[in-house]
Amino acid sequence: MMTQYKPKTIIIWRISDGRSGHNTQSRGLVNALEKLTPCVCHDIEAMALKSGLAQYLLKQYRPGNDLPDPNLIIGAGHGTHLSLLCAQHARGGRTVVIMKPSLPFGWFDYCLIPEHDNPPDDKHTLVTRGAINMVTASKQHQDNQGLMLIGGPSKHFCWDSGAILKQIKTILERTAHVSWKISDSPRTPENMCDALARLHYPNAHFMPHKTTGPDWVASQLATAGNVWVSEDSISMIYESLTSGAATGILHVPVKKQGKINHDIQTLNDNGMITTFEAWQNGALLSPPAEMLNEAARAAKYLLEIYH
Repeated sequence: MMTQYKPKTIIIWRISDGRSGHNTQSRGLVNALEKLTPCVCHDIEAMALKSGLAQYLLKQYRPGNDLPDPNLIIGAGHGTHLSLLCAQHARGGRTVVIMKPSLPFGWFDYCLIPEHDNPPDDKHTLVTRGAINMVTASKQHQDNQGLMLIGGPSKHFCWDSGAILKQIKTILERTAHVSWKISDSPRTPENMCDALARLHYPNAHFMPHKTTGPDWVASQLATAGNVWVSEDSISMIYESLTSGAATGILHVPVKKQGKINHDIQTLNDNGMITTFEAWQNGALLSPPAEMLNEAARAAKYLLEIYH
């Protein structure tokens, strides 16, 4: 009688710097791994620089003292890098850094880096289309449900609250049949938040990000058939695309041309998004021409080389 192969449970230490965007990426990867193989994940807060350096020199990692040895140590964001290295130095396992690291690439076992960050051609680097996220493709999208995700100024974009607000009002007026939920982000200027709170449209409902939980955006993307994202918010753009929702881009003034602008232009050229200008001139807000699931692709990549 043939014995059925039972995969070994993978022990994961997920290092978190507490930033919601970074948590979304690392949790998305862990969720995808859990769908493919038995896993036990332990969430650990990143250490401060001084404490991390001291423990690395002593070959210690106190946050993991009561945990089983890890197989994979995963972290997103520069604040997790030292903890990843310290944990591996003390307890073994393989490190997985999400996003382009600020330390030498060779210090980590595997790097998962968005293509707009110009990652190197390296056998230990997986180039992803946008940032990994927690969203999965949905078949429950409803045409009468909409979501607007508003960002704020960044190193690549300026901000014009009046111009953004004008675009939002135009959409609300032209889509009276759609019930829109509108949410801000930590980068949204206070005057913009105040203006969103004062919107008096029967089909508009403002949901400040401070009142929503970490899984709120993903849950809304599961049902919203129409999504508009401000151009500065590249991570939220990819979250919307991953859900399969029709995704529009609210124009934001560009501070300097760079990798983000190029990435958005490529998405537009490939029929993945609809710009506000094109929509205003008659283009339909359509689902992306291609489905994305970068968390699942990254999980498969890691399991193939891990085993």
